[in-house]
Amino acid sequence: MSENTFHSFAQNLVEEEVNVITTRGDFNGRLISVGKDVILLQNRMGPQHLTLGIRIAEIVVLHRAELGPRGPFGFMPRGNEFVESAEAQNN
Repeated sequence: MSENTFHSFAQNLVEEEVNVITTRGDFNGRLISVGKDVILLQNRMGPQHLTLGIRIAEIVVLHRAELGPRGPFGFMPRGNEFVESAEAQNN
């Protein structure tokens, strides 16, 4: 992928929730801006926002995060099939 192609791809993801995999670790958050050598990612760490600068040369994968429904503990809530089977056990 050429530099211009990456920049245009990344520009389309600005203000989106993204996942960034680099040679030094994985990061997720809202893509704030795309510069010549660095992207800025805003990550929510507790009640505060943390802005990360990630060198484009270190990026292996950049993609839009798939945000699905989540329960209060960060995983998918149980579906109706689990509720029905629990009710069946009580009868």
